[in-house]
Parts: sequence; structure tokens; C-alpha cells
Amino acid sequence: MRIEIKQSASVKVIREWDDFKVLKVVWEKLLKQSDADNIFLTWEWINCWRKTQKKSIKPHILVILNGNKIIAIAPFYIQTYRLVNFIPYQALRILGDQGSGSEYANFIVEAADSLALKRMLWQHLLSTAVKPIWDFIWFTNISAWTEGGNSLLQALAAEKRLNCNQRTVEFAQTSLTTLTADILPSLSKSLRTNIRQTSRRLDKLGPWHIEMCDNHSRITEHIETLFSLHNKHWIDAGLGTFERRPELADFYRTFVPIALQKGWLRLLRLESNGETQAMQLGYVYNNEFFAIQEGYNPDFLGGTGQVLRHYSFLNCRSEGLKCYDFLGGYTDHKRRWLADKKLGANLFIWHNKPKNILFSFKKIWPTGRYLKPLSK
Repeated sequence: MRIEIKQSASVKVIREWDDFKVLKVVWEKLLKQSDADNIFLTWEWINCWRKTQKKSIKPHILVILNGNKIIAIAPFYIQTYRLVNFIPYQALRILGDQGSGSEYANFIVEAADSLALKRMLWQHLLSTAVKPIWDFIWFTNISAWTEGGNSLLQALAAEKRLNCNQRTVEFAQTSLTTLTADILPSLSKSLRTNIRQTSRRLDKLGPWHIEMCDNHSRITEHIETLFSLHNKHWIDAGLGTFERRPELADFYRTFVPIALQKGWLRLLRLESNGETQAMQLGYVYNNEFFAIQEGYNPDFLGGTGQVLRHYSFLNCRSEGLKCYDFLGGYTDHKRRWLADKKLGANLFIWHNKPKNILFSFKKIWPTGRYLKPLSK
């Protein structure tokens, strides 16, 4: 049933975090029934993100009110960029889209009239009250294959006054609904052999076990162990995520205990020789598992990460989950775990104004060498 949008419907802009805090109950209710309900758009995720960012974040959240009822939210913030380190630009980005591992950005709207409401939000970005505030929009990791992602892109395409360059990005998901209770027979022979042989080698080393880390008193200890294992594995390659990105580690430290309280957290550890040798961090939300981060001891037995992943799949099946989501990137490793490739999108959007003319002639992305965020 479509909602009746009154002529008195209005749009307001939230520019202060205190006003964002007041939205908590309404935000949660609106997200839960929307076509874009995912953990990365929850109030808790965004609130933890804004607390752990080193730089000051300026929210610019568009809210549509139908009378006194909030029926749509565009969760933007403002970030300053410079073109060729000289010309300043004001960019709109989606709250939580960096320094947290966030995916699947979207608008949050009443599902009964999703397309119309998302189009209203795009249109309002060109209103006299909002248009002067921004120069371009950097909108990343859209799940174009889903209903919510598709409606977002459709609504944007209908607003001809907005210019847009689009890049395809890959995601990976394994459907769990058609798999047997034990995923092992469905895997390739080489992967099955690796898991079985590693399990036997673990047996020969002595007692070992896998457990769910759900003890509130030890959660901080477990998070630090995950960081240590992850960094130990990747540090030689110069890719230690938590070493390079301390704000991401701070986000995990803040959000993981909340996820545990909410029942979203799935933090697994494999222990052998009295020490944690491998860990996996994920969240369960909306009957789906989101694989967030792993770490294992490179000086220990090879293959322990695969054994732990197998257990994670078994646990997801036992919970009756419908999807094992590997999130961004489609790699051979994910393919071996029966993941299907999903195509999403990154969007670079701008409106017509003199300083934006260059964008119409040359595809410039805010991830290249020409257009960069201001460091301070």
C-alpha cells in the first residue's frame, strides 16, 4: 500500500549530532521496514563511527516529514576536497562510509513508496536551501542487485538535472538456502582435502577447539587478539589493516561490544596449544551473515583459517541463515567457498555549476591523484 504524501510534506536538514541522537527510535523503525535494511545503516553503526573518527564530522542529513512523521532520511555528511591540491570542493558522502568497513550505502525511506521518496531526496539536493552547500556527491558500495539498491539508482536516473559517472564494483555472496547441513561435500576436492588434512594435523598436535566469543568480560581481550593475529599475518606485506588505519581499530573496539549486546556479533576463535591461532569477526543481521575480518597465526599450522571458515559456515547453517556475505571484492578464495559474483556501483554525482565543468569532460574520481580529501 502506497503512503499518502501530503502537500504539507517538508524537508529539513540536520546539521548537529545532538539532533541525530534524538532520531534514534525513529531511525531504527524506519530502517527496519525499508528496502535498504542492513547493519551498516543502523543508528548504532553510525553513532560509533562518528565517535571514533579523528577528524570532526559535519552531518548533513536530509529528512522528509509527512506532517510530523519522518518518512525518509538521506544520511549525508560533508567532507572538503581539493582538486589538484588547489581548488576546494564540498562533497556529500554517506555517514559511516570510511574508517569502519561499511558497505551497501543507501537512503532510508518508507518501503511503501520507496522510489518516489528517494527521488524526492535526490530532487531536494537541488533546492535553493541545499544546492549551494555541495559540489559533488561520492556515493559508494551500492548493492545494485537488491531491491533497495535498484530503487536508489532508478530514482537517480529519473533526476536529469544531476550528472553522474558510475563504476561497477564487485561483491561476493554465498546462498545458504540450497546447501546441505554440512557444506563440505559441496566444496571442491582440493578445499575439502585441505580442511580434512588440517583438522587431522590439529588432532595430532593435541586438544583443540573452536568457540564463539560471547563472554562480555573478555570481549576487549578477544578484539585485541584479532588485531594482533591480523597484523602478524599481513605486516610483512605492508598490508596490516589495523596498523595502517588506527581509526578502524577504534571503531571495532567501540562497535563490537555493542554488537554483542544486540545479538549481532559472531566472533569465532580456534585454539590449539593453549593459544588462539585463528579468529573470524562477523555480524548477523536480517538473517544474513556478514564476514568482516579474519586473522590467523602465520607461524602455526597452515590451513587453520579454512578450518575456522568451515565451522563458521556450519554455524550459519545451524542458525538457519539465508546468506553468507563476503562483502566487497570477488576473489578466487571466495569463489572456492561457492560465492556468487554480485555487481554493485560507486557513483560520482555533480550538478551544473562553473567549477564543475571539468567533470563533464574528464572522468575524475575522488580516489585518484587529482581530487583528494583535505587531510586536516
